[in-house]
Amino acid sequence: MNVARVFVLLWAAVAAIAPARAQPLPADLGERWITGYIRPASAALVAAASNAGRAVDAYCAAPADASLRDDLRTQIHALAGAWGRVAFLRFGPLVEANRFERLFFFPDPRGLVVKQTAAAIATAGAQPLDIDALRARSVAVQGLGALEYALFDGEAGATIARGEADGRARCAYARGVAAALQRTAEELAQGWQATSAFAREFGRPGKDNRLYRTSAEVAAEAIKASSGGIRFVRDIQLLPALGADAASARGQRLPLWRSGASAALLAGTIEGLRDFVAAGRLTPALAPEQRWVPAAFADEASRIAAQWRSLSSPLDHAIADSALRGPIELSVLQLKNLQDINDAYLAPALGVSIGFNAFDGD
Repeated sequence: MNVARVFVLLWAAVAAIAPARAQPLPADLGERWITGYIRPASAALVAAASNAGRAVDAYCAAPADASLRDDLRTQIHALAGAWGRVAFLRFGPLVEANRFERLFFFPDPRGLVVKQTAAAIATAGAQPLDIDALRARSVAVQGLGALEYALFDGEAGATIARGEADGRARCAYARGVAAALQRTAEELAQGWQATSAFAREFGRPGKDNRLYRTSAEVAAEAIKASSGGIRFVRDIQLLPALGADAASARGQRLPLWRSGASAALLAGTIEGLRDFVAAGRLTPALAPEQRWVPAAFADEASRIAAQWRSLSSPLDHAIADSALRGPIELSVLQLKNLQDINDAYLAPALGVSIGFNAFDGD
C-alpha cells in the first residue's frame, strides 16, 4: 500500500460514518470471542511462559553455550508475541489483580523496571526466589520487562557466561520472574474458563447479569478494547521512540528493545486484534453495505504486522536507520487507518459509539 492510498483511506474513514444498527447482535457474540480467540490466546500465553521458563533454566545451567542463549532469545520473542495477542483485552481477568501490570509494566516513564529490578538482583544472590514473595512485591519487578532486563541488559550475557556473582544472581532472579509470569498467565487463563463468573456473563449476557445484559454491551466492551489496543501500539509503544527522523529516533523507548523483541510484541498485538475481530464472525450480522468492514480491518492489520516481521534489523535499530525507516513510518499511517476502520466503521456497524479516549476506565 502506498502513502497516497493510505491518505485516501484516512480521509474516507473520517468523512463517513456507518449507519446505526437496525437489528440485534447475535446472542452468542461474547461466546464466539471467548471460545474462538480469548481462551486459545490465553492458553498460548501460558505455554509461551512455560517454554520461556524452561529456556531460562537450560541457559542458566550452561550459560556459555551460545545455542542455548539463542534459544532463550527465541523463546522471549515468542513470549512477547503471545503477550501481545492478549494485551489489548484490557477488561475482566486482565485488569483484575493488576495482571496487566504484573505481566508487562509499560509505559514506564520513571524507569521503575530498571531501578527496582537492578536493586532486586543486587540482593538476590544465587538462591531460588520465593515466588509468592516476588509476586507480593512491586509489579515492576515481576513481569516481562524485569525478565528481559535480568537476562539482556548491557553485558548481562557475558557476566552470566563467566559465572560471576552478578550473573548467578541474574539467573536466579530470571528463574523467579519466569515462574511468576507463568503463574500470572495461568490465573489469566483461568479467569476465562467456563467456571468464571466474568466469562459466563461476557459469553451469555442476560437481564439479570451484573455486568453484561445484552450482546450490545459485550460488543461495546470488545470494540472499545480493540480501539484502545491500536491506540496503545501507535501512541504509547511506537511513536515516542520513532521520532521525526532517524537522528531523533530513541530506540530505547521501545518496549523490550534489549532482547530485540519489540517487533514481535507489536506484530503480535496487531495480529491478535485481527484474529479477535475475525473470531466474532461479524460479517453476516452486518447490513449489506457494511459487510466490507471486517475484511478491511483484517487486510490492514495483516499489512502492518507483515511489515514489522519483515524488518532486516531489530526495530530499535531500524527506526534509527534512514534506509530502513520507511516501512515503519508507513505503518504509523496504517495504524491510524486501522483505528479509523475500527472506530468510524466497525463500531457504528455494531451499534457502538467510541469516545475520544479509548482508555476510559483503565
